[in-house]
Formats: sequence, C-alpha cells, structure tokens
Amino acid sequence: MRRVILQLFIFIVILMLSACGALYQGVQSGVTGVSESQFIRQGRYGELSEQELQWAQTAWLYIENNTQLATGLVNSIDNYPNMDLSSLADYLFALEAGRQLEFISPKEHDERLTLAINFLVNMPLVSDKVPNKVYSTTTGQMVDYANQPAEIGWSSIDIGRLLIALAFTKQRNPEFTEYIDKAVLRWNFCVLVSDKGELYGGDINNAQVTIYKEGRLGIEEYASYGFLDWKIIPGKSLALEPYNVATINGIDLLFDGRDPRHYDVLRPVFTTPFLWLGLEFNWDDIDDTSSMDSNHSNAILAAMADSIYQVQESRWDFERVYTARGEHVVSGEPYFVYDAIYALGTPWITVAEDGSSHDHLALVSTRVAFQMWVLWKTDYTDRLLTLVRELYNLQRGWYEGRYEASSGYEKIITLKTNAGVLEALLYKINGKLYQPNDNKEYRDVQFDSRFYHPGKCLTETFL
Repeated sequence: MRRVILQLFIFIVILMLSACGALYQGVQSGVTGVSESQFIRQGRYGELSEQELQWAQTAWLYIENNTQLATGLVNSIDNYPNMDLSSLADYLFALEAGRQLEFISPKEHDERLTLAINFLVNMPLVSDKVPNKVYSTTTGQMVDYANQPAEIGWSSIDIGRLLIALAFTKQRNPEFTEYIDKAVLRWNFCVLVSDKGELYGGDINNAQVTIYKEGRLGIEEYASYGFLDWKIIPGKSLALEPYNVATINGIDLLFDGRDPRHYDVLRPVFTTPFLWLGLEFNWDDIDDTSSMDSNHSNAILAAMADSIYQVQESRWDFERVYTARGEHVVSGEPYFVYDAIYALGTPWITVAEDGSSHDHLALVSTRVAFQMWVLWKTDYTDRLLTLVRELYNLQRGWYEGRYEASSGYEKIITLKTNAGVLEALLYKINGKLYQPNDNKEYRDVQFDSRFYHPGKCLTETFL
C-alpha cells in the first residue's frame, strides 16, 4: 500500500510540474527512474564496525593535530593556521562525531564547543556587518588567503553552510541555543540575500566593495537551507531556473543555465552539494520530519542526486574509470580545482576558478567516496571504498584522494576531507543529521519582541 501511495505521489508531482512548464526532461527521466529504484535502494545504517571506527579515529587525528589551543579553532589545511566559515561548519559536524564515538569526553566536548561559540559571538565582522571570508585560527582575526590581516569580503554560500551546521549543533546541544543565536543575530542579512531572493557575496579591495551573485545550481539550493532555518526564504536561489540539460552515457544532468558571457560565474556540475543534501537532509524539504530513506519530500533534488551518482557509476560501466568527483586543493598551482562531471561544455573536466583546464589533477576523492558509500549501498561504492581506504597517514589523517590518471596519492590533508569522513560515518549511525523541531528559541523571542526585534532583514521573505 505504501509503495502504491508513493508511486501515486511521484506521478502527481510529475503532472503538476509538467503543467507549469517547470519540468525538464532530465528531471522527468530521473524521477521516473528513482521511483522504482528507491523502493529497494537504501543507504548504509547501523553501529560502526571495528574497521569503520578505525577510519573515524584516523579522521579525528586531524582535528586533534590542527586545533589551535588559544582559540579552539581548527585549521582548514594541515598545519596552515586559517579557516573559512565552511571549514568551521565542517568542524562542528566532526565535533559531534567525536562526542558520539567517544573520542573525547563530555568535558572536552563542552570546552571545544564553548570555544567555537565564543569565537562566533566575538569575531570581528567586515564593515557590512557580516563575517569575513577567512579568519586566522591562531588569533581569530580577519585575514586574507595568505594569512595576512585583511577584510576581503564575504561568502553567502559559506555562511549558509555554517547556518546549517549551527542548526544541527543546537539540535544536539539545546543548552547552547541562546549563545549561538546571539552570535548570528549580529549579522546583517540584508547584504546576504537580495530583495529578489538571491544569495550575494562580496569582495573588498582597497576599501571598495563589489557585490556579486553567488553560487550555482546545486550549491545555491543547499546553502539556501541554512537561511530557511532562520525563516529567510531566498526564493530565487531555491528555484532551479535557469538551467540546461547535458546527457552523459544516456543520463540527463542539469547544469546552471546562466550565460557566462553575461555572468562571471563558473558552472561546474560536481558532487559535493548533493552529498550534503543527502547526509544532512535526506533530500527532504527542511521541515520534513520523515526518517524513511526511500521517501524524499523534495523529489526533484533526490532525482538530481541520483543522476549525479549514476553518471559516475556509469563511467565505470562504460569506460572502466573509477570516479568520485568533488572539489579539492592541490599541492601547487592552481591550488584549488573542481573535478567536474560536466563543465565548459565538456564531461569529466577539471577546472580552476579562472576556467582553465587541469585534467591531470582529477582525483578519486576520499571524501566523496566515503559519502557516496554511505548514501548508496551498491557494488560500485564498495569498489570505491576499496580504492581509497588505504589513503591515510596514521599520524595526520586522510589524504585528499588518488589521481585518476596515475593512481598516485594527493597527500595534502585537509579538514574538509577528514570532517567529511566523520560526517559520513555519523550519518551511518544517525540517518539524516538535520532534524527540525518546534522548540521556542532565543531568536524567536527576539523576533516576537516589539522593542528588541533585531531587524537587518531577519524573518523577512524574499521571493
């Protein structure tokens, strides 16, 4: 009976979207395909095995080695003392894993979380009253990417991810809700979400501020969930349009439809945001309390995620090339790349932020392999994990990955990869990580107050 109801629901969704002209061929075929596969597909759940606990312990070594005692912050890259806000989000997910797996005592967890929240409450903000893109982990001050004191702007995408991690932290640690809310209430959301409901970032050069539309298909939708948690609805960033469709190995993928001749934006299709949407939200709407892995209230995002997975599996089937593609740092120039499933009109291309191609730098990502392994229980993800499970340093943590071209290790060690392994294993224990609740919070009191309402575009709706 449940299967019939779910099939009927998906059929109705398809009809409704077709009628309003919003359904594209790729999503239609994707939803049709997963409407069958999801009745038998499930992620990996349950207590960790001895081997899996060892994997988690290896990842936690990174946290121990890279925590700055003065601030309690954790380096984004091994032994390099700075971080962005997405890295702070990574740390918060890893910290909960450390507590649940008893790598730290309740007292150490309390101390670590207190230091992180204390930083948020007191951290300096740029002139527009939002967090800077980068901070020193040794001093807690604003810096640039070379770790020199500077205001360089802000990222609404990174802030959106941090808001998700903070919501997750409050759900697991309700006694800290007041202090987390006080930190976020300092921020000016007017510059993060436009009156048209779009996410905006900012660059600061020589005291001049340049505002730009931030994000691309997939990562925009993910980051928007963080703003939704704060009752801010970035309607345009939640919408899929504009989009185009690319077909690889018979599988349709959506990619960002903004014309690069008019928008200075790189548009790679990559795995990360769809993995985060699965681990943290089960590809559900933010207010969905269902815990069924096979039932996704946001059927479109679920279909897109399955397509992202299936096309990487299909590359193995057709070409015998192992594929687990995400964004990652590299040892030399250009220092950061997207291993794109599709970009610049080409499948399986690796691109830097300036659009230059670096295909020799493509990795089988350790983080992506672990996260696909827990979200899709298949023979292919078993193969992927076999390929990456030895990519670690016993004293430092997990490496970024294995080069597609040569099998060689990329031996950079980062918070994103090690926290990503911990988040994957945390999902295996808990299921989806974000759990909505109706508890009254400190921020709700402020929103309802006629005297102390924080303003700054909070609780306004942007459609």
